[in-house]
Amino acid sequence: MTSIYAFNGRPKIKNAYLGRAYFHRAFRYYFLVFQFDNVPLFTQLVTVPKQNYASCSRDAIIQKMTEDLEFAVKWVPEQSEMTEYGAVNKEACQQLLIKYYLSAGRFEDARKLADELIDNSGHRLLQESDNASLTDVAPGEAQTWPVKSNIIWNMHRPENKLTPKNPETLLGAVDMGSGASFASISSMRTWGPYWNDPKITGSDGKYAVQRWARNHSNYNASMDFLRALGRGIASGRPTWYAEHSLWVVNGKLDEGDMRHSSELGNWFPMSALKYNTPGVADYGKTFAEVKPTVGDTLRSYFDFPLYKVWLKDVQAEEQLSSNNFAGASKGSVAHWYVYRLAETYLLRAEAKFYSGDAAGAAQDVNAIRKRAGCTELYNTVTIGDIMDERARELYLEEFRHVELSRVSLCLAISGKPDEWGNTYDKDTYDKQEGTDKSGGSYWYQRIVHYNNYYNTGSSITTNGNTFLFQINKHNLYWPIPNSAIQSNTDRPLWQNFGYDGYDPDVKVWQTWQEAAADESVAQ
Repeated sequence: MTSIYAFNGRPKIKNAYLGRAYFHRAFRYYFLVFQFDNVPLFTQLVTVPKQNYASCSRDAIIQKMTEDLEFAVKWVPEQSEMTEYGAVNKEACQQLLIKYYLSAGRFEDARKLADELIDNSGHRLLQESDNASLTDVAPGEAQTWPVKSNIIWNMHRPENKLTPKNPETLLGAVDMGSGASFASISSMRTWGPYWNDPKITGSDGKYAVQRWARNHSNYNASMDFLRALGRGIASGRPTWYAEHSLWVVNGKLDEGDMRHSSELGNWFPMSALKYNTPGVADYGKTFAEVKPTVGDTLRSYFDFPLYKVWLKDVQAEEQLSSNNFAGASKGSVAHWYVYRLAETYLLRAEAKFYSGDAAGAAQDVNAIRKRAGCTELYNTVTIGDIMDERARELYLEEFRHVELSRVSLCLAISGKPDEWGNTYDKDTYDKQEGTDKSGGSYWYQRIVHYNNYYNTGSSITTNGNTFLFQINKHNLYWPIPNSAIQSNTDRPLWQNFGYDGYDPDVKVWQTWQEAAADESVAQ
């Protein structure tokens, strides 16, 4: 019995669960500090009414979460020691700790921990040779959009994400249609284009492509885009850069990149749509053959990575009358990646870059590119090359704003330049105002350089409406909600720079110990 006891008399199992709890708190604070900067720190359960909180500095919270995760890495078991998938394991704690080490400027510690995870954890990148052991799941009607079996498509099928056959998974979110915790995942509806928009018309001005149910008289199996693409409404969409320029490396469009391959079926170009409304002049022709008129290019017309978006909608598949394939419904499998080893390589590339080893960083980026079948590789990299590879590999897996916010801090700490030669001051990069194209954070510079919807002094007209897409440098951090400020009646609560209520003299704890000591003090 005594063999299970360690560290202050706690049993190993208790330390393991405590470590998992630390992971969950650190996971959430990771988002909070890079979305909101200084926020109140909670290290204990609230036991007394308290309306006099003060925020704790971002850097102090990073220090506390780092210490907690170091504990978690020591005590939480590896996935190989666990029978269930989806529970927090040692590898997940290591991955998050790498991000916190980078955030604290501890670049060598981040590199060493990434080495440990990549070289000694038993995990590895999936390769094309693994594809035969994975489950093939094709999108809808094969006649419409056939997918050639390949590792990029299959590694992103939920049936293959949480299984011993996938050594790349570090942590996944479990979501099965037969389970009590299932929630529908409308991935195709949310991220797919509104391709059946009535305002997309052919040469005769008529409705171009529609989502016909299989029992409808107009249904044609060779033009069943509903089941192949889902019923998209484009709540979010990639920029022109993400669709096109992102895939140019060394000045060349990398034709080998399977993540951008229409030939394999992973990437869907709008030019592949066919006019499927009987009676229209262009019936059966593709949009590449007859270019359509598009009334709303913002929502309705963009190319996208189908392999990341497509989920089998079991309920809709069972109903011939359905014309609403949205994604995973009851009975579907919809596991999602939280962390996988591909990101570890890219985090290690960052650590090497900040430490001055751009050539070593290129090797880690190339490891991801080689797996994707790329022919264009790097000899050296900028931070922009690393972040571009994250965009290619981790679309809909990383929380992009959070990661760019973190990288903005890391660049400022390291003093390394971005891809345009800009350097950043840790004390000022997040406290600037304006919508011009100079200054601000690295996050802001990425927007003004790469987002074609960002315009200064010009506007976009679509579907009869005019929009001016702009963002301010201070929007790197979001405003502290007014509801939180108003409910903290006994002490002014920190509001971020650039927003109404900002006051640099408002109390902010500079150490996590001060914040923790104040938690139980009520006025």
